[in-house]
This record gives sequence, C-alpha cells and structure tokens, in this order.
Amino acid sequence: MKKIYSLLLLTVVILCSCDNNDDNSPIIDSTTVVLNLQGKLDKPESEFTGVFKNEPVGTYSYKNTFVDQTGYFVFDNYTASSLSFGGGFTYTNKTDTTTLNYTNNSAIIGTGKNSATYMTVNPSAYATDNFHFAGNASHIIKGMYVTNSTYAYLAMKNGFNGAKKFVAGNWFKLTATGLDEKGNTTGTAEIYLADYRDGKNIMLNKWTWFDLSALGKVAEVKFSMSSTDNDPVWGMNTPAYFCMDGITIEL
Repeated sequence: MKKIYSLLLLTVVILCSCDNNDDNSPIIDSTTVVLNLQGKLDKPESEFTGVFKNEPVGTYSYKNTFVDQTGYFVFDNYTASSLSFGGGFTYTNKTDTTTLNYTNNSAIIGTGKNSATYMTVNPSAYATDNFHFAGNASHIIKGMYVTNSTYAYLAMKNGFNGAKKFVAGNWFKLTATGLDEKGNTTGTAEIYLADYRDGKNIMLNKWTWFDLSALGKVAEVKFSMSSTDNDPVWGMNTPAYFCMDGITIEL
C-alpha cells in the first residue's frame, strides 16, 4: 500500500511540474528570486494609492516608492491628486474585467499569476517607467509574466475615447530595455500584447511568459509601449497600460 501511495504522489508531482512549465516559464530553485506581492493588500478590490501632497501647479502627482515582499524589487508610483494611480507602478487585487475606463487598473484576467495581487504599469512621460533593485544591485532577469489591462484590452477590442478598434494590421507592443549602473543599455526584449499582422488575431487575455534573458545583467529595467494607433499631436491612442507578475531574477 505504501508503494502505491508513493507512486501516486510521484505522479501528482510530475504532472504539477509539467503543468507549471508548459508556458516556457522558468524552473524556480534556490538560485532565483520571484516577485512576491502576497499580503501587500489587506482588503479585496483595492490597490496601492500612495500618499499625495500639494505640489506646484503643473505637477499632477506625488512620487512614492515601494518594494515587494522579498525586498529585492523597488518600484516608483505616482499618485494623482484624486488619490488614484497616476503612473509608473502600482499593485492591486482588483478583479474588474468589464469596466472600460482609465480608473480601472485591473488585469483582463482579474487575478495575478502567483497570487491575487499583481502589478499594473503605466509608462508615461510623467512617471519613472523603470524598476530597479534594492541596494543598487544588478541581476540577470529570467523574465516575467505579462498580460493586458482591462482598460487597454477593451479599448483595442471595442474602441474608446479616441482609441480605435483593432483590425487587420494593428499591433500593440511592450518593450523592455535593460540598463547597467551607469545607465548604458545592456539589451532589449519585446512582446506583442496584441498582434493583428499577417492574418494573426492575438490579444493577450492570459498570463504569458515574457523572456528577458536578452537584457543581460541589469541595474534597472525601462518599459515603453508602442502601437499602430497614434495621433499626430498627442501620440499613442491605445491606453499605455499593462499588467505584470512573477518577475524572476538570478542571484
């Protein structure tokens, strides 16, 4: 009986291991650290809003810095005067996959990859779109999981407030650029959050592994977003938001 139980247990472990890695995600061991946001929020349907203070006219937000539960990952958040997410990075456990509005920071999946809490990112000219490591350390980043925010996904799917509904030929891309301690570029990587080129019909609505190994050893990572839907004056019409989880670095 003990032998049968042991064989069943081994089978379960093997099946679970295969399932966890069928999307090309990395094997996690003692040589890696994974972003951990579990326990950062104590209420459901909430998000990190930081602290706002009055600043000179023309400055719409206040900069806050936070770290994840491992203490390795450091992010900048910009809180708007309305005490809402103003840009940069935030973390949330919101599950709203239906509201099409810039105030909705939910992932289109409505939950994180590794826990209920995940990150939403808005790289913009008003915010620092880099993340770095505690103690000014440098690390090799294996990659991370990404998906569309509800706001961007529904805007591309249906069109909204100047953003066009995506048709054949359209695309929406996330680019990650690695920087060393002197600010020099170490490498780049990109992933399409939506891709309607060459007969494809892809708009990410699941957590997808984004391989960042091409960045090499980095002190920080800069994110930028681009799209085929642009205004000649105001720039990109597609909402510049994406969601991420499970950033994995080598020690």
